[in-house]
Formats: sequence, C-alpha cells, structure tokens
Amino acid sequence: MSIKKKLVIGLLFAMTTLSFSSTVKAVYDNKVSPNVKTNIKYKGSDLPKLLDYVFIKTVTGNIRKKPSTGSGIILKAPFNSKFRALEKIQVRKSIWYKVQVGNEIGYVSGGIVHFKQFRFEKMLGSIKDLETFINVSKKKGLKLVSTHSYKPNPYNEEMNRKKDKYGVSLDQNIIGIYEPENLVLHVPDRSIMTVLKEEGKYAMVDVQGIKESPLKIEKSYITSNPNIAKGFKKAIVADIENQNLGMFEKINGEWTLISYIYGKTGLESTLGFETPRGSYVVPNVKYEMEYRDVYGRNSGMARYAIRFSGGGYLHGTPLEYVENKNKDFFLDEKERGLGTYKGTRKCIRNTEEHAKFLFDWVLEGQKRNINSNYQRPKENVMFIIF
Repeated sequence: MSIKKKLVIGLLFAMTTLSFSSTVKAVYDNKVSPNVKTNIKYKGSDLPKLLDYVFIKTVTGNIRKKPSTGSGIILKAPFNSKFRALEKIQVRKSIWYKVQVGNEIGYVSGGIVHFKQFRFEKMLGSIKDLETFINVSKKKGLKLVSTHSYKPNPYNEEMNRKKDKYGVSLDQNIIGIYEPENLVLHVPDRSIMTVLKEEGKYAMVDVQGIKESPLKIEKSYITSNPNIAKGFKKAIVADIENQNLGMFEKINGEWTLISYIYGKTGLESTLGFETPRGSYVVPNVKYEMEYRDVYGRNSGMARYAIRFSGGGYLHGTPLEYVENKNKDFFLDEKERGLGTYKGTRKCIRNTEEHAKFLFDWVLEGQKRNINSNYQRPKENVMFIIF
C-alpha cells in the first residue's frame, strides 16, 4: 500500500472517530420561548440580538473550522467578543460550542468562553411566584409590608461586611432570627414580606424568597409605603448568573415581555458588595446619581437610576467627569462589557439609552418634580433578582 493511500485511510479513520465520539449536549435557537408573551416596546439599537451566546474570556480566542485544537482558525477574537451559540458539543472529554461567525459556522473550545443566555421563562416564573405570594397573603388577611433600613453612606465608611449563610452582607440590611435553629439571617432593604404576628417591638414575618419562616425582626424597620397589597403590573427581573435583565408588564391580564437588555451586577470589593438576591419594591428613582472614588472625591455620574435595595440602583452606564468630553466613545467601550462579568459596587448597570427608556416606563404618565432629584412611582414596580 502506498504512503499516500495510507495517509488518506488514516485521515478518514480520524474523521470517523471524531464524528463517533462527539455528542450534541444542547441546541440553541436564539429565540424567546413561545411560552412567554412578547410586546417589545423598546426600539433602541442596543436591544440584544444574541439571546444564547458565548463570550471570549481569554485575551484572544481561536474560532476554528472544526471542534479540534488541530483544526484551522477562522478568527482570532479578542477578549469579551460575543458570538451566537448554536450547539454545545462534547468531543471525548472536552466541551465545544458551535457558533455563528458572520456568514460562517465555527467552533470554540468551552475552556476559553463563558456561555450566557436569557432565561425568560424563569423570569416570568419568578414574577408569578411573587404575585401568588401577595395574593395568598391578602386572602389570609395578612399585612403586606417591606423593610426600610437604608442609611446613606456616600463616603463608604465602616461598611458592615458580616455575612449570613447565604452570603448576604449585613450592611444597609437588617437582622432576622429564625428561632427553631437560632439562625441569624440578613434581610435586605426593601424586601417584600407579610407580618404573621407582632410581639412588643418585634414582628414575626415571612419574607418572600427566604425559605426560613417565620423570621423575627424589629418592627421599626417595617413600612407600608409603598402599599404592597395594591399588587403590581410592572416588574424588572435580573439574572445574576447570566448578567441580563427582562422587563415585564401585565397587559390585558397577561404578563408580557416588553424589553430585555444585557447587564452588569455587583462584585464584592473595597467599595461595594454583590447584588443581593430577592424580591423588592421600588421606593424611588433618581435622575442623576453622583458617585465617589476610593478617596471620597466626586468622580462621576450615572443617570436614570431606579432604586431596588439599600444603595443599590439599576442605572445607565456611569461616566467619569473627565470622560464626558468623549462620551460616545467611553459609553461604547463600557457597554461592550455588559452581559459578561460582574463588576459594579452593588448596583445593576444597563446601557444609558435603555436606562432612559426604563426610567420613563417606571414613571409613565408622571410629570417630573423639577424641585427634586428624586421621584416616587405612583404605581408599584417590583424588582426581582435571582
């Protein structure tokens, strides 16, 4: 047998082996589930086109012709580049993603990317869970309230970093005692709950989203403003794992997706905390939000801020004052990193254009109070983070 013929047979054998040992683990369609009703009101150019995607987590990442490190390279993609995911494939012990690269199909090793997706059905489910919690509490005649424990700390002084079993810091939150286990939990500011019983200066409460119940908290931290019992028709849902958000509105009695966007949530640091999971009621919004650097100096501004818990706001991309001279350039650079890694002080970022849309949606029909930077929504808007 000639050497050439042996090489051809060997190549065919290798291709057959690769095909035989590869398994499609998942297929992605890049579409909103048909189980989620949609009426997309946001028409901005930054509305995400990729709903199932991977992004490069290394300095550069090779997109290859086949799912093999020996295959030819289609593209060397820089850090944070996003590509539509078509399939997740296992080749022997390695994971690869089949991706769309312009008009071509390529493959990228799972070791150099992170996979992200919009979980709209889970978002919708979390809204219905909260709605059920409120409706059942009302039927039982229980008082619906939220916590109010936020204390402004503009210079980040003496932040309380003590954590509970779920990793929630005590800073700007309150202590809840689960008496059967003498367990201390930290209940975030603006958490939604029902009052089960009052005992002197304490109340026994059931906090939506915390499985331990009842919790014993101080009554002084309870507020009925906003009135949770009125229910809600607008909800913002943030998915920390996937770094994205979905906005839902109840239209003609049915929860409807009206917008979605890439986001960025909190990362534990010297200046901040992870974004707390839970269900919250929006107490107010802020047209402009100034922030400070590590030395306490005013250094920049974020706009269109919607508060959800403590000093945590959903807001537009922040800019340093010195960056305003080239605003479009810096917005583009910073917003490219949305939908990838965590990186805020507790707040949740979205694009400035989308933040303006959300801000107007929350205050729909309300005139601006020109005498204040703050404004309260006239109707309940719920904020759910999982």
